[in-house]
Amino acid sequence: MVFAVAFVTSACSEEKYEEKFAEGQIDLPDDLYAVTAIGADHVWAAGYFGAIYRTIDGGKDWRKLDTRKLTDQSIYDISFADEKNGWAVGRRGFVIHTSDGGDTWEQQTIPRKPAQHLFAVRAVDANIAWAVGDWGGRYYTADGGKTWEDRSFFLTPESPQWKYLSEDELAAVARGEKVYDDIFLNDVFFADKDHGWMAGEYGYIFRTEDGGQTWERGRIKGTVHFDDISFPKGERKVPKDRWDQIFKAAEVLAERPYLKIEIEGYLTADELRTRKDTFLTDERADEIQKFLENEGINQDRIKIKHPTPLDQEGVDMKAFAQTKVTPDGVVKIEVIETPFLFDVKFRDLEHGMITGLGGVALESSDGGRNWEYLNTGSKQALFASAFAESKLIAVGEKGLRRISLDGGQSWQKLGDDGGYGRFPAEKHGYFRDLTCGTPTVCWMVGQGGNVLRSTDAGTSWYEMLPKPEQAPTTGAGE
Repeated sequence: MVFAVAFVTSACSEEKYEEKFAEGQIDLPDDLYAVTAIGADHVWAAGYFGAIYRTIDGGKDWRKLDTRKLTDQSIYDISFADEKNGWAVGRRGFVIHTSDGGDTWEQQTIPRKPAQHLFAVRAVDANIAWAVGDWGGRYYTADGGKTWEDRSFFLTPESPQWKYLSEDELAAVARGEKVYDDIFLNDVFFADKDHGWMAGEYGYIFRTEDGGQTWERGRIKGTVHFDDISFPKGERKVPKDRWDQIFKAAEVLAERPYLKIEIEGYLTADELRTRKDTFLTDERADEIQKFLENEGINQDRIKIKHPTPLDQEGVDMKAFAQTKVTPDGVVKIEVIETPFLFDVKFRDLEHGMITGLGGVALESSDGGRNWEYLNTGSKQALFASAFAESKLIAVGEKGLRRISLDGGQSWQKLGDDGGYGRFPAEKHGYFRDLTCGTPTVCWMVGQGGNVLRSTDAGTSWYEMLPKPEQAPTTGAGE
């Protein structure tokens, strides 16, 4: 469930692989990207070159499953509804399905040409599953994958990107063809057949309560708010009494590169009569942009909204000017939340957590309608999270591990010197995915074929692959 940033190279380049081990033998040539568990003992881990590994005894014995006849592409996610029925998805839109726990697999087809990468799949039950991926990809099956429906995001005249469509794309729409929205979805999670959530790039969060018939956009509560900045009559320089507010806001903005800024200038009716044009609104917006850039905010993060058209031919400038008039000549500054999100999980129908790039962690206590930031104490990417009894666990790049004992209000390092719990020494690679088969038995997978297990709700972790530690090997508890 971690793709565009974490392993963009592997997602775009050709993979070369030579089979060195027979089916059933353990061969870990490279990274594992996904893990899923049913109960304490049944676990499947998947990753490079179509590899899937399974244990049915809590990690004591492992078997490499036979998927090479169907794909040698990277598997980006795997999900089982029960001990028998599951799906795996990955590069170039491939989908494979099993109804016997992974002993045999069949290829299935997503209705999308050309095929786009699939980054996540969620098996709701033996028949229902959802898959998501690149370019607005959302796909649904209700018959065990015999047929998949394309429920992707499509561009419509109401979409913000509509105005950027080329003449060829507009002609395609007129012919009834689909034009997909440029939405990158990294993960999907369903608590039951009705309640589901999706998350992806640029702060995209969606929720459904009717099995995906309709989707509602989740709201991220902002960390920075600007009051309107009023300007003296005819003036374009930023008033000195507002400098301190901008300085303080810029400090937060500089630390959070996922925050974007939209600036729009206005003028009064008297100023419009005096100037006879709206260029003062642009000058005021430009001054705010320069101010922020001087405080270290990259210009790529700043957008001037509705500037005066330079090419005014065919534009009703009188009507445009009226949209730029306010009682006070102000500049409105809006901070847009655009974190890159990797993973979404819910403990129940109300309480959820999302992790992402830059140490981002979000929590919701109202079913995903609203989300607030948690302070994880890290700026490294958090690729996955899990609920374990009353604890929250998150893992990420460069061996990043965090655990919270108070619902995310505070976080501790997991297993490091001075941290909380136990973790194998010298495990500093990327950890890609994390799941709990029961409230106490949890698993994480990552770089170098690492598979780790905890049977005490994430406090103590032991290596199961590639070099098993001397530790309990059943789901009975440590």
